[in-house]
Amino acid sequence: MYRWLVVMVSVFALALGGAASSSGGGGPQHSPILITSDSQFTAPGSSTGCACVTAGDGVTTPYVIGPWAITAPSKTTGEAVQVDNSGGGVTKSFVITGISAGYQGVPYTEPFIQVSHVDGTAITNVSANNDGLGVELDYSSHVTLDNLNLNKMTGNSLFINNSSFVTLSNSKLKATADGQVPHNADGLYALDSNNLTIGGGPACPKSRVCNTFDYDTGWGVYLENTSYVTIDHASANADDTGGYVLDNSSHVDLGNSTAEAEGPICITLNGQKTPTGYHTDLQGGLFLINGSSNNAFHDDQFVAYIMGIGSGGNRGTDPIDDIGAYGNPCLNMFEPFTPREADMGPNNSFNNVCYSSTDVVGLPPNPCK
Repeated sequence: MYRWLVVMVSVFALALGGAASSSGGGGPQHSPILITSDSQFTAPGSSTGCACVTAGDGVTTPYVIGPWAITAPSKTTGEAVQVDNSGGGVTKSFVITGISAGYQGVPYTEPFIQVSHVDGTAITNVSANNDGLGVELDYSSHVTLDNLNLNKMTGNSLFINNSSFVTLSNSKLKATADGQVPHNADGLYALDSNNLTIGGGPACPKSRVCNTFDYDTGWGVYLENTSYVTIDHASANADDTGGYVLDNSSHVDLGNSTAEAEGPICITLNGQKTPTGYHTDLQGGLFLINGSSNNAFHDDQFVAYIMGIGSGGNRGTDPIDDIGAYGNPCLNMFEPFTPREADMGPNNSFNNVCYSSTDVVGLPPNPCK
């Protein structure tokens, strides 16, 4: 995918956003779409390929995949749309817009839309509800994500894996499955990635929340081994897990954002109250763990029933104890949790930030009013 097409691809996709959105996030019904080579793209009027392209020629203008309402997942996987360029067969430019899912019940590991090894595309105005993992980017770059409405997904809403130069705007990401293992029910999980822009761009409304991460079970935004990230005007609303977690991540600028984790959420199983969230010691508004360094936090609010801002996991009664603590919201008690994550690294700054509590050495109390 040629990088000189990136700007054209993004602008063209966003220009189509209004038309796709007016159809409710999807158009006529279509079977699942898999593209691994240029020959599988279908121009209007063609009888071969995916029969999924509604405009563009892939050269002067990108192919447009959508709007479509995908009626059922693949027999072997759960993808509604998958573009896999791991074999190098996709050289044409394309955008994905106006895709909705008309099915449910796929495993939480199966993405609704997956793009792999692609340099330069846009995914806009897509929607799904109770459909496994949301959007997954693997080894891709220069990707514009706008107007993603992924509600109550049984897996992550957005998984950015080994990818770079990704922007996200005007999106609602929610994962709600109970009892999943960590990273299978996060709002946004970024792994080994860099140069991410979460809000703050020209597509976002001024002085208002641009992206929301409303979740019950998992973390709102979890960045692992990820660097050079801007998060601006984001809202992470939780009950019994954590808002933002930086795990061995650096050069993250988190500003004008909020996290609320004031839980708990308890369900009754076999006559006993049981929490819905991860079994973890990372419960609160913001956690900096495993050497995360050179990060800046400003004009933020972190309110949580256990920890507003934490370095490493939740500590027990001894603040220097390396044994972590899981706050069981249903039994109203702390339980030992090991191994506890290592503390944050140096050069993290906090300016005009309020929080309900903190265990960061040297950070003075600054309660939110």
